[in-house]
Amino acid sequence: MRKVVFNKKFLVAVGLCLSVAGGFALKQRISTKASDHSFQVNGMNVTIQKCEGTSQEIMEEDVDETISNEVMSMEEKGYKYEIGDTIETKYTDFTPMMKEVNDEMAYNAFGGITSKSGKNYIVIVKSQQKLTQNDLETVAETVKDQVK
Repeated sequence: MRKVVFNKKFLVAVGLCLSVAGGFALKQRISTKASDHSFQVNGMNVTIQKCEGTSQEIMEEDVDETISNEVMSMEEKGYKYEIGDTIETKYTDFTPMMKEVNDEMAYNAFGGITSKSGKNYIVIVKSQQKLTQNDLETVAETVKDQVK
């Protein structure tokens, strides 16, 4: 699996580039045409979205786009956020995001996972508690079972 490492400057640059060109894109928001499926795992809200493409590169682009959209949304609303270091699990790597909304902390993590049949999915985890590697390992195992 190709490792993609994000840093704050990269995500801000991507967000700024997308926001300049994104006025049009936001009005006609491009989606992965995903069929969303949401559930809870140990108090964490997990959403999986099926990617349109089957290649690893397309899934990584979809994950990057999902993170960029979240960054743009946070910046538009004036909320504070911080992108953390990649958290590796057995099945996927997650990019964590800590955000402050109305003086309350929330935690997200974004990753991609491939089913045994070769279909790709974006995984979005939301929690009121800081996400640990063990939390995300549990989520990844649960999602892997869900997307067989």
